[in-house]
This record gives sequence, structure tokens and C-alpha cells, in this order.
Amino acid sequence: MRSFLLLIGSLSSTTAMATSLSQDTLDTFAQQLSVQYELISAKPEKCPEPYASCYLSRLTFSTPVEINSNQWSIYFSQLMPIYHTDSSQFSITHINGDLHQLKPTAVFSGFTADQPISIEFYTQDSQITRSEFMPNYLLASKGLTSRVINSTKTSIDPQTQLELQPYLAEFLTLDQLQISKEDATPWMGAAYLYENESRPTLPQAPLSLIPKPMSLQKLSGDGVNLSQGINVIGLDEQQLKLSAAFGRLAQLGVKQNELGITTSISLGLSSPHSEAYELQIKDQKITIKANTDSGAFYALQSLAGLISVDDLTIPALSITDAPRYSFRGMHIDVARNFRSKAFILNTIEQMAAYKLNKLHLHLADDEGWRLAINDLPELTDVGAKRCLDLTEQQCLLPQLGAGLDSSSAVNGYYSQADYIEILKYAQAHFIEVIPSFDMPGHSRAAIVAMEARFNRLTAQGNNVAAAKYRLREPEDKTRYSSIQHYNDNTLNVCLDSTYQFIDKVLNEVNTLHIKAGVPFKTYHIGADETAGAWLDSPSCKALQAQQPTLHSFNGYFIEKISALVASKGLKVAGWSDGMSDVELANMPNNVQSNAWATLSESGHEVAHRHANQGWDVVLSSPDVTYFDFPYQSHPQEPGNHWASRAIDSQKVFSFMPDNLPAHAEIWRSVRNHHYSADDRKTIRTKPFIGLQGHLWSELIRSDQQAEYMLYPRLLALAERAWHKAPWELEYNKQGTKYDQHSDYFNVDLQQQKEADWQRFAALVGFKELAKLEHVGRFYRLPSVAARVTNNGVDAFVPYPGLTIEYQNSVGNWLLYNAANKPALVQQVRAISVNGLRKGRALKVD
Repeated sequence: MRSFLLLIGSLSSTTAMATSLSQDTLDTFAQQLSVQYELISAKPEKCPEPYASCYLSRLTFSTPVEINSNQWSIYFSQLMPIYHTDSSQFSITHINGDLHQLKPTAVFSGFTADQPISIEFYTQDSQITRSEFMPNYLLASKGLTSRVINSTKTSIDPQTQLELQPYLAEFLTLDQLQISKEDATPWMGAAYLYENESRPTLPQAPLSLIPKPMSLQKLSGDGVNLSQGINVIGLDEQQLKLSAAFGRLAQLGVKQNELGITTSISLGLSSPHSEAYELQIKDQKITIKANTDSGAFYALQSLAGLISVDDLTIPALSITDAPRYSFRGMHIDVARNFRSKAFILNTIEQMAAYKLNKLHLHLADDEGWRLAINDLPELTDVGAKRCLDLTEQQCLLPQLGAGLDSSSAVNGYYSQADYIEILKYAQAHFIEVIPSFDMPGHSRAAIVAMEARFNRLTAQGNNVAAAKYRLREPEDKTRYSSIQHYNDNTLNVCLDSTYQFIDKVLNEVNTLHIKAGVPFKTYHIGADETAGAWLDSPSCKALQAQQPTLHSFNGYFIEKISALVASKGLKVAGWSDGMSDVELANMPNNVQSNAWATLSESGHEVAHRHANQGWDVVLSSPDVTYFDFPYQSHPQEPGNHWASRAIDSQKVFSFMPDNLPAHAEIWRSVRNHHYSADDRKTIRTKPFIGLQGHLWSELIRSDQQAEYMLYPRLLALAERAWHKAPWELEYNKQGTKYDQHSDYFNVDLQQQKEADWQRFAALVGFKELAKLEHVGRFYRLPSVAARVTNNGVDAFVPYPGLTIEYQNSVGNWLLYNAANKPALVQQVRAISVNGLRKGRALKVD
């Protein structure tokens, strides 16, 4: 402390306010400055003009010593723009995206030792989950190396292994959970869960699978004990194609062995489904018949699904199976925050284990470009990392609390060798990789990288090459703001260089697929735009003059890129909002639309419309398939909040994808209100081709966090994508209106669904969580439902087989015994299968 006092002493005079900091002073300042963020209210009584929706926050700073300098600033991420402050001592400026700069004003009189100084401010829109409040505030001063303020770093809870945010004050009230007076979102604590969750009823795992097969019948006769492994006969060549399935069996203790159970695999099953299979286990033999290699692969995955980690016996049975949808996908965003290659490979393994077959890999967005492209080094040299370089010649701005370390886990990219390895690994697991570089909006990483390339080549005098792939038009003075509050993230769709760039990228990606020996089948163009872009673009004005009937610039872009993609023999895919901008006659015949409109806001309409016009519709409804949203509406649960406040596994399991409007009977809107869905004017006449889960990464800063959000929801997604349950409400082909009073989903269907959920939950609790743990996946431990009763505290979790702990009145954690209920309980939590990890604790009131 004495050395720090000496260091700061040079700043103590009144003239020091304008004196520059030394590097040592700034370093120590960053170590000692305490920053505390407090969300005061997510629904203030009144918002300052011009916004009707806002939230009120407070930042409090303190230091252990006196500091009189004002030659510093703090850069920090705030997802929504701050637009009003109440302080004369500090100013806050929105830079771009979520990046803000806080600076002391001329009135700032310095820090007095241990005397906190606060600034309150209003931010537009809403922000309510703790994970939305970003870490890694940056202390900067002109001419010095910036530092992360130590008090704003995250840490890891040693018991839960979940992220902690010591800079963020505790959330305690509904004012910090609800975003308006009309918001009825419940605080999903232990008592709420007790009243609303299904209590497990099955004492052991039933004879079944995830996903559930079309038919499973128990047979008379002997089953098998796989402790000695399996002896595969019949298909030597196909065994190479099935090696990934054999690998999963080996992970679970079932290896190939000449002394093992005789297992015959044959192709040629007569079935209209290419992925169909039959599996019979009887009299110490396993017989698999399949239509194709993929069917045989899924039969082996079913064999792995039938066993437990600690029980390799299977009774005599017969399975006949085929998938519900041909497209069973998972979308992984590696652009906003990077995911390691190991994470992708591990995710591919689990997708295949539960029979998912499409990996939509989101490789570029505003915050990062994640694939090395030949001849365009800036895409990864600049576009794959974030740091505090306001000129952005070395890196992108440090959005999303990225900090300063360009080599940290949130930054990075896949080399060409990495991508080839991913392609081969996916192919071995019968998964198609669908790459995506989002355009024309969400393209800031590419735009900044190509601008850095332009500057480099221009400095070398190579002006022609510099302009070839430039994505920005300097003369375009259009002012706009994207949904993530960028003013420069939309590439110019009227420049020839834009299309030269995209053609170059597609050709290079295709080359990587050729090198991998994996066909490039589908390209997802994104099709996101930014409202208001291009209005003052000279090139766009010229294009409009040449084509006065041009219906929209975004539609023009999508049509032109779709033609380019189709000319390369690829299927065109895009998000439904952008794809709605096109003229149907100008599109190729083979088009995929990811329908992502929120169901509570008539989201069924665009899905039906796109299916009816002959496009392949993949359901991407955010209120049930976006796994970056919280499992439950509780401040400690990480996730976004704009489309749903709670997506637990049971909600995903309850999805009826063939009947989108029917969910108005059983679900509520994002603000927990009943809603209606009228399908009488938008009757669907053609089927959907599939279902996709989504893991966007804005709020996910590590692979471990990503796995927490994926598992076990991925299992419920696989259940609905592969298996159509008999309790699902059939689609009304004459059209109807649904609401909480329409009562089509009757008591009988509700009871069927509950019984099916009990089967699924028992399989998860008794078998599948242990398998996830066995291969090192970081699944979410469920929160414990608990209530004080006359007989003590009653508690349960949705998945049977998990152990519960409770904290007694003196703070000790003890094992919960339902037969001997404790009377005094402070908190409850679940324990992982191996007993090493604790779940998030909930208070018992």
C-alpha cells in the first residue's frame, strides 16, 4: 500500500488534474479501482425523452487512495445504448455496437480515498438477466497501454463451476426481472417450481430411447450382456463408415471383440426412408437391417442408447424406426464469441448420438470472422480478434466485454486444416455442415477486415487490387443503426466488389470441401439487412436509376447471391425475414428458409407462407429453439430475454412443430400473457422439412457455458425432430383460431404428454446425464423445486435419480431424504451424477 501511496502522490496537487498518467500509475489504478454495477430498475416509473422503454442503472467507483487525475477513460460494454446520465462529474458516450466510453469531466474533483462516487444513467430498451451485463471494463489513457480493471473480471464458482460476476450487485426484486408494468414474468424460485414442474413418477429408467423410436417391442427369450463387447459380421466395408458409432459404443464400454455378442449388419431394408433401420436383440444375437449406411449408423446409436454406463444388459426386443424429419439440425454461433474446435467436435458427437444430422455453423458476424480464407489474411488477422484499437487496423473493437487479450478464448478462428477436420468428423457422424457468413447486415467483421486490406494495398500503391474486395463505399453518408446498434455493419449491396468478395469466399470454402472429400451442399447466406442502410449511397442511387422497378435493395442482394450460390450447384438457405424480401420468380427452385418469427407474434404465418410457396422450411422458432435463452426466468440463469424468458427441456419436449398456431393454447408470450393465433387466413398446405436448435453466443464466453446451455435441451430437440408423439395436436387443414379457451389440446392429450414426459425425464435422469458426464460434457443441473409443508420441506427435481442437498439453519449442506424431510432449510440444490459438481442453489421461503 505504501508503494501505491508514493505512486499516486505525484497526482495529489491541484495541477495534477491535467497531468498525464504514467504506465505504472495506470496499471496500479486498474488493479485498485473498485467498480460496482447495480441494476436499479428494469422498469422505471418514467424514462427520459425520447424513449418510452428504458432501464435505470448505477455505476459506483471507489479507490483505497486519493486520485486527482482526470486523464483517463473507461471503455465498457453495455448491450443497449446509454442515452441519459445524471452526473456532472462523468460523461458516457456510445461508441459503436455495445461499446461505451466513460470519461471524467472538467468538473471531476478526483477520488477521495474510500469515498465512493456514483453515476446513474438510463439505457434504452431492456436488459435483465445477469449474463447480459458484460465484464472486462478497460482503463485507458492516451499514449499508455490499456488494462482490464481487475474488479470487473469474472470468476468461477468452485462448487457449481458457473461464472460469477463480482462487479454486479445482487438482483433481489421483480423490478430487476420484469421490463414493464405489463410484464408478468414470474420469479422462478423453489416455490414456483414446486407448483409448476412435473414431479417424477418412475423409479427407474423405462425400456425406451431418446429419441423415441417408431416402434419398440419387448420380446420373449434371452437378451444380451454387452460387457464382452460385440462381434460385428457382414459388412467389412461399411464398418469403416460406421466407425464413429462403434467409437461411441466403445466409450460406453462396448468394444468390438471376437468373443462379443454376434452382431450382423445388412443393407437393403425395404423402406421409403433412407435413414430407416430395424434392430432386433434376441437369443444372444443382435441383428441390424438398414436402408443405407446412415440407417445402420442410427441403429448402432440406438444400441448405445439402450444401455446405461453401469449396466450393459439389454432385454430381448425389436425396434422399427425412421425419422420424422429429414432435417434435424443444430445451429452454433462461433462468430460473436468463438468456440474451440474441440467444442465443435464434441458437439458433433452428441448430435449424432441423438440422431441430429445438420450442423449450421455461423462463421461470421459483426464481432468476428472465424474461417481462414486464402489470399484474404485480414479476415482473420483483423476480423478474428478484438482489442482496444479504435482505428481497427489491428483488431475489432472489444465488443461483448471481450477485454484486451486477442488470444483469449472468445477470439480465434479455424484454420483451413481445422475446417477440413470438422468436415471429415461431421461426415463420419452422418452430419452435414452448413456454413454461413451472415450478410448483408451483421457483416462488420468482414467490412473492417477488408477496409484494413484496402489500406494496406493502397499504401503499397496497388489501388486496383485494394478496391477488388472492398465492402464499404466512402461516399455513402447514410446514417443508420442496426439491431445491435452498429452504424457501419452492413456491406454495400450495390458495389461489384461486394459480389466479387462473396464469390471469392464461396470458391475458397468449396475448395476446402473438395480437399476434405466432403460435398459442399448447402450455403446459408444469412439474408439479414439493416433498416435504413444505403439511402444515401451513390452506387445504390445509380442502381435504382438503372432499375426503377427495383422492389428492395435487400431483396436484390438476396436474389443475386442466391443465383450465384445456385450456379455453383449449392442449395440456398437464409433466415425467413430477409428471404421474405425477394420476388419469388427471381429465386432458384431449391431454397431453404429458416422460419424464426416468434410464435406469440403470429410466427406461424411466415412459416406457412414459405412452405406453401414450395420452399423447404426449417423451423427455428426462437421461443422454443433458441438455447441462448434461460432455462428459467431467474436472474442467475444465463441467457438473452427478448423472445422467451424460460425455455427448459420440458418446453422443448412439448413443442408440436407440425402445428405452430396450436401453442397459443398451452404457452404464453414473452411477457407471460395469453395470446391467440389465428390460422384461418394462412393455412399450411405443404409440410415442413425439419427443425433446428440454435445456440447464439453473444452472452456465452466459454465452451463450458455453451455446453450448459446445450444440455439437456439438445436431447429434447432431438426427441421432437426424430419422433412425432401421438399426443401432438394434429394440424387443422381447414384453419382455426387458438387461444387459452379453445380447448383442442384436451385432457386426454395432456395426460398422454405428461406420461411421455415422465418416460423422457426418467431416461435423462437415470441414463443420459451419466453418459454426458462420462464423456466430459458440462450439462446443466436442474434447479430444485421445494416448499415448506406440514411434514417438513418437500423437494424434488424434474429428473429422477439425481441427489438433492439442503442447507440447514447453521449453513451446513446435508443430503436430502424425502422419507425424513427436514424442518428448517435455507437453500436446496442438486448434485451431479458423479457427486463432484453442485447445481445452482435456490432459497426456500
